[in-house]
Amino acid sequence: MFSNLWSFPKAFRFENYAEAFRVGRFGDHFFNSVVIAVLSLAFSTILGTFAAYALARLRVPFSGAIVGILFILMILPGESMIIPLYMIMAKLKMFDVVYMPIVVAYVGWMLPGSIVILRNFFMSIPNELLESARMDGCGELSTMFRIVFPLAGAAVATITVFNFGFAWGELMWAQISTLTTERGVPLSVGLINFQGQFTTNWPLMAAGISLTLLPLIVLFIALQKYFVQGLTAGAVKG
Repeated sequence: MFSNLWSFPKAFRFENYAEAFRVGRFGDHFFNSVVIAVLSLAFSTILGTFAAYALARLRVPFSGAIVGILFILMILPGESMIIPLYMIMAKLKMFDVVYMPIVVAYVGWMLPGSIVILRNFFMSIPNELLESARMDGCGELSTMFRIVFPLAGAAVATITVFNFGFAWGELMWAQISTLTTERGVPLSVGLINFQGQFTTNWPLMAAGISLTLLPLIVLFIALQKYFVQGLTAGAVKG
């Protein structure tokens, strides 16, 4: 790496991965990242889907203002929320519960973008389709689960890719919320902690970075088709 950064390795040393799991505790950090990402995705997708459907298809008072606030939250820098968020969670003693401070913060940051993307998709569904379901006796919940949700695969795949990438690689809040504990430390923070003050074991660090990138690559390849469809869903009407 130091002689030629862009050259291919002369030998593939898979023992570095095993050593990274043993010395750097990357196995524990990897498991923590999976738990945090899965919980954050589950809550943000469920809450975002219901909120987006309500804003798109129900008569919610001030729905336009709510959508405008969501856009403001999307462009608001996350760093501006760190101090008040930390103070609130410290007073509520949420830092004593493993995973909770990270998951709650991630869900809050994920929801605005998820709701906006899903709302645009729900608004592109023809009204005639929903009216036919209501004429057949379906209520709102039945219409959501039987008609809308099966059609929302592309939009859900889009927010899954975006949100998983954020939850998997976010560093600032994850590092701040785990300063006083060794429980629930995600992989991104584990990589920073593994880096020494005066020297770094670059082979093991490279193995840890590869472990960090692999789930993102696999997820994007698996959902690439639906991801592209979800980006264009609702973009053109008529």
